[in-house]
Amino acid sequence: MTLGIKVGLQKQSFNDLSQTNAPFAEVWFNITQADDYTVLFDELKRRRMQVGLHFWGVLDNGISPGFGYPDAPILKGSVDLVKKTIDIAAKNKFQYVNIHPGSRAIVKMDLDRQDYPYISEPIPLPQAQTIFLEHASILHQYAKRRDVVLTVETVTRRFQKTDWYNPASRLNPIDNFQLPVSSVQAAGACGIAVANDFGHTATNVVSDSPLEIWNFLYTATQSLAAATRLIHLGFLVPPYNGTDFHDTLDNPILDTDQSIPNNRQMIQLLKLFKNRDDVWVLVEPNGRHTENYFLAQKILAESMQN
Repeated sequence: MTLGIKVGLQKQSFNDLSQTNAPFAEVWFNITQADDYTVLFDELKRRRMQVGLHFWGVLDNGISPGFGYPDAPILKGSVDLVKKTIDIAAKNKFQYVNIHPGSRAIVKMDLDRQDYPYISEPIPLPQAQTIFLEHASILHQYAKRRDVVLTVETVTRRFQKTDWYNPASRLNPIDNFQLPVSSVQAAGACGIAVANDFGHTATNVVSDSPLEIWNFLYTATQSLAAATRLIHLGFLVPPYNGTDFHDTLDNPILDTDQSIPNNRQMIQLLKLFKNRDDVWVLVEPNGRHTENYFLAQKILAESMQN
């Protein structure tokens, strides 16, 4: 496993790179602002790091990209944006592009205001999954021809409608019908690489029982393991209502059974990958990326022990 750090256009990312000397970085990459990343990309290449681009973007009229709804303009626009991102990764000799599978509804997304202003009625999951697998396969082959790995990430069952990174926003979640872990598992079975965000995967079970959620997370991580190329070290805290939680690895709750996974469980999950040199790992905290890099380093070291 190779541990990395999340970076973006903020100036702090340059400090984080200097303080950690991480061997790889995942870029929060908004394709609609592609020209703004030149300086960051130059720094990453100067450091000779491995790099992944986490795809974000918005289509015309504020529509969120996705691959699970039978709307031809949305599907074409989504594929075109991801292909453009893959081209940028290939041009810069970056290693991967990470995408979300999308929704079985039409979703409007405002990245600046952190809002989902509109969600249509969904189509049935089997129909959406067929559409998703068709288009994910197209993108997988496109990336493969350009020596770029395409990863499809597990996503949360429910979302904060606004102010996504405010913990209070978790208390009133919405369902925007994102494709579940089972659809990502189906992609993995088709030979498409997977990104397993532990916190996102755990949200697929809404329950008052931490043990029930943990059992699902461990079983799902086992089933995804062979196809997994990217891991996000996320975790959940109550309420277990299908929403995620971007916090730091020094949160005391990680030492209790209220966290899913907790420290012990995170090490147990990572042991499934201890002999893998083709897996990238990083934390996506709400801040303090340098500290979280070194905390994650300790967790990975423990997972490598017998």
